[in-house]
Amino acid sequence: MPKSKTHPHIISQNLPPTILTIFGATGDLSADYLIPALLHMDEHKLLPQTFKLVCVGRRDLTAKSYLDFIVKKSGVIKKISSIAKANFLKHLIYYRGDFEQDGDFTGLAKILADHDHGAKHQCYNRLFYFATSPRQFAFITKILKSAGLLTVCATHERKIGVLVEKPFGFNLKSAQSLNHLLLKYFTEEQIYRIDHYVGKETVQNLMVVRFANSLFEPLWNNRFIDHIEISVLENDSAAGRIEFYDSTGAIKDFLQNHILQMLALIAMEEPYNLTAEFIRNEKLKVLQALEPFTAEKLKSRLIKGQYQGYTKEAGGESDTETFFALKTYINLPRWSGVPIYLRNGKQMSKKLTQISVHFREPVRCLFEGCDANVLTFQIQPDESVHLQINNKIPGFGIKLHQGDFKFGYDLAFKGEIPGAYERLLLDFLEGDQRLFIRSDEIEASWKFVDSITENPEFNKLPIYKYKPKTNGPKEADEWIKKGAKEWWTR
Repeated sequence: MPKSKTHPHIISQNLPPTILTIFGATGDLSADYLIPALLHMDEHKLLPQTFKLVCVGRRDLTAKSYLDFIVKKSGVIKKISSIAKANFLKHLIYYRGDFEQDGDFTGLAKILADHDHGAKHQCYNRLFYFATSPRQFAFITKILKSAGLLTVCATHERKIGVLVEKPFGFNLKSAQSLNHLLLKYFTEEQIYRIDHYVGKETVQNLMVVRFANSLFEPLWNNRFIDHIEISVLENDSAAGRIEFYDSTGAIKDFLQNHILQMLALIAMEEPYNLTAEFIRNEKLKVLQALEPFTAEKLKSRLIKGQYQGYTKEAGGESDTETFFALKTYINLPRWSGVPIYLRNGKQMSKKLTQISVHFREPVRCLFEGCDANVLTFQIQPDESVHLQINNKIPGFGIKLHQGDFKFGYDLAFKGEIPGAYERLLLDFLEGDQRLFIRSDEIEASWKFVDSITENPEFNKLPIYKYKPKTNGPKEADEWIKKGAKEWWTR
């Protein structure tokens, strides 16, 4: 099959002048994701024609030395051409300041105000990226307001937006407090809560496969689907972020955001249209319908694990889970009785994120050895969609073999696949909220997670040890087999 050519998401040249301010510009997030994404976007002319990037950090740097610092620090940027560097520096302003000091915002306010007096267009769009700890959101937001940086403009329409990174709190109560804080200074339409998993190509392809193909949607219900499995396996340890991870654990780190967002997309009803409001409404219905855990259900539906050597990394004894496997249900007519298996673990044998939809076996099979069909969305590392179907093995008699129909992005398309942060940053520049999370989605997710982590039984459950670079604790395999299932990995 010939390759199709991918077309970049061209938006930028017609956008009004825009200034993006990043708080936390010298941190790992900026070095590994944000600046590399913006560099790549600049090379492909995907930034607004008139664009400024203000990077706020505590280090004493110039724009040039800041970019050199990022290139050296980044685990992603291997090298940058002198032309690309020179072009990017035209956009870049580095501002040395402590965003916990009121006075340091005076200079920042002047920088932004100076760009409101152009000959052709006054009043840049002002976008703010909080690439900091959520503990600092309150201070930054209040000072932005008091410094006059969130004001409208009488001459031209000005868009103001704020993009915040996870974690969105650590339970329902803290998430509600964070949402209340942001909504005190911004409208919901101005707030972009990012989950980079939703920006991945194959995650976005979930809706396309479901709603653009008449083959699947009629079968997308409990009459034809036996169970669904979402696995996010990581082959690295928690050592690089041990302080955060040990206070959070796998369930709060991955279930509340990445996994539940993928589940909402795979299980939602077809939205009336593709606007942010209707997509988010349908995702919310799924999240609100997740069956909460009682103490008895938690004991039978959750397995916790911890890889050997974790306590040494944590600096002492710890009951933090680095692995979990759980079974839940969605209390909606479409999904009544369909078990949903969710799994995440660190120090696993491979890095793999996939969603597998397991159809029921044929009610009556004419042939011996009919296996159930499985539709798999592989999110990483090999972005692809697989369908397992039964075929006849060539030769005398009839023997069946289950073959794999594969659609692979690397085989079907030539050209680069945009990274998740590139896509989400483009949408942020455009003002497109479809791939960002609304406050009520966050709170519905935390309400479900709280039924697990704040359940009286949670800390009483055993934590099973497993060797690094394996498939997790053997107890998780034994547990899923009790339901006549087994983990599906490609």
